[in-house]
Amino acid sequence: MGVFYIIPDTRLEMLEADYWIEKISDADCLIMTQDDIMKFNREIVEKCDSVYDLRSYRDSLTYDELLSMIKEYKLPEKEMYFKNGEEVKRDFYHHITDNLNITEIKEVNPVRYGITIRKTYLRSFPTDIAVYSRKGDIEFDRFQETSCQAIEPVLVLHESKDGRWYFIQMYNYRGWAKAADIAIAKDKEEVFGYVDTDDFIVVTGNHVKTQYNPYDRDVSEIQFDMGTKIPLEKDIPNFVANQSTYGNYVVKLPSRDDNGNLVFKDGLISIKEDVHWGYVPYTRANVLNQAFKLIGDRYGWGDSFDGRDCSSFIMYVYKTFGFKLPRNADEQERCPGRVHRFFDGMSLIGRIEAFKGIKPGAALYMPGHAMMYVGMDDEVPYIVHDFAGYGAKNGEEYEFIPVNEVMVTSSLLPTSNGIPFIERITSAIQFEK
Repeated sequence: MGVFYIIPDTRLEMLEADYWIEKISDADCLIMTQDDIMKFNREIVEKCDSVYDLRSYRDSLTYDELLSMIKEYKLPEKEMYFKNGEEVKRDFYHHITDNLNITEIKEVNPVRYGITIRKTYLRSFPTDIAVYSRKGDIEFDRFQETSCQAIEPVLVLHESKDGRWYFIQMYNYRGWAKAADIAIAKDKEEVFGYVDTDDFIVVTGNHVKTQYNPYDRDVSEIQFDMGTKIPLEKDIPNFVANQSTYGNYVVKLPSRDDNGNLVFKDGLISIKEDVHWGYVPYTRANVLNQAFKLIGDRYGWGDSFDGRDCSSFIMYVYKTFGFKLPRNADEQERCPGRVHRFFDGMSLIGRIEAFKGIKPGAALYMPGHAMMYVGMDDEVPYIVHDFAGYGAKNGEEYEFIPVNEVMVTSSLLPTSNGIPFIERITSAIQFEK
């Protein structure tokens, strides 16, 4: 057996979900039914301004409303750098400002419905050119907002001047996405008549792909990430692309015709892939099992590098159960549920004691970071999180140690400034009633 690099106070056996599940007395008890989760999602929409029910979205936006949304993203005022280290010049900002296509905003702007045909990314501005706050940095693209999974309903609110970008609203975020990744529907009924099916699979592994299709690249080796809901074809053919459907799920996938409009095509996903027919039953064991499938997965700011960041790690784990959480940590912290607050001035012992009343699988929040509680070990709360790194004492200072992955750690692990994670936690939320 090779030598593994282990984070302080994290043992190899702790990287297995079963290590923690065995400590939970009610691990396999159903926390909420699917009906309960759907009601919970409606409460999220009511309580969290960043989450929308797209089915009831307005039919149009005024000039001022749409302009205000686009202008939510501000151009940097400090020095910024391209990936090659060159400083960003003002003419670059002039170009992307022009591409916002502000002059084409009307007094009344109809809202169009669409659906993502593959995973795409939401950007602050209609450009895929990355900019960074620090010369030499290639990890924190400041124009990167988030990813949007495949088969996600979206509202198309505006189009860039070059026609390559749509300004879109998904259920919990808005920004600029590549037009080529979105198929335009005739109306909302076409979108939701498709995605609201009761016959679907959910991706429960990190990633799965459709089978290779030599006849149609539009549905060949399409990657779907954890939490993606994929409708199944109701009328199952014997063959797809000259391949037997035996041993596969026949999935009904969105695609674009030559005009960018929504059409549907059949694809195949092996029954041996890590997927689940319908949403996963919501138990504490299943929450930890889902989270631990991502151990070692690369951290990606705004889901870059085909990865996730701290809050999307929480969001996508819970999406496998049917939850529609807000995107960012500060927004998730405002969700309904069983909330435990940590206050300034709480002693370390008091904080540790508080975890005795918190169930494993609860989401934990501190300024700028989200984590998941997995249980106690030797009277210390442990967490799993997708994080950049921690602080290691070096003389009188703390040296930053990069991690950049999903990992189990003690809550006593120091952050980059030496303060333990547990002492920065502001709340814990069990997503349940």
